[in-house]
Amino acid sequence: MLCPMPIESRMPPASANRRTIPPGLVAGVTLTRVLALALALASAACDHGLEPPELQDPGSIRGIVRYTGTWPAEPDVHDLRFVAMRFVPRDTADFLQLNLMAISTRLEYGVASDTFLVEDVDPGVFVYSGVAWQFTPNLLSWKPVGLYEDEGGIFDVEANRVTELRFDVDFGNLPPFPPPGN
Repeated sequence: MLCPMPIESRMPPASANRRTIPPGLVAGVTLTRVLALALALASAACDHGLEPPELQDPGSIRGIVRYTGTWPAEPDVHDLRFVAMRFVPRDTADFLQLNLMAISTRLEYGVASDTFLVEDVDPGVFVYSGVAWQFTPNLLSWKPVGLYEDEGGIFDVEANRVTELRFDVDFGNLPPFPPPGN
C-alpha cells in the first residue's frame, strides 16, 4: 500500500515564500508618496477651513397687484398677502416651509390695486408666487387668488437689487390649487 506523503513535506520551506521588502517601501509604495497623496487630498478638500460661506447681501421684491371681480365678504378674508416661494407647493402643508418663502405684510381689503414691498430677501430664484388668501382662522386655510405668471412665473432676486413685479388677481377666476401636475 502506498502512503501519500504528508502535506507538510510537500510544501516548500517557509523561508522560500518570503519576500523581503526593501527599506522605505510599504507594499510597493514609498512612505513619501503616501504622505504626499494624503496631503494633496487634505488640501483639495479644504477651501477655507471651518469658515462659514460668505453671505450675500439681501435684495427686495416690490410689486403692484390689480384686483378685478367681486371681493369675498370681508369676514371671509382673514388675511391677504403676497407670497413668493422657492418651490411649487403640493398642498397647504407646504406653506409651513417658511424658510423657503418671502412674505409681505398684510395687503388691503376691497381696493382696486395695492402695492407691497418685501425687504431682506435672500438672493435666489422664486418659482411660484402670488397673492394668498387665508379664508378661515385655521393656520393652513390658505389658497392663491392670483399668481405672477410673467416669465413662466419665475423670477430672481439679486443682492442689493429690487425686483419689480406686476400681476392681476381676478376673484371671478381663481387659480387651481394645488397647481396642476403636483
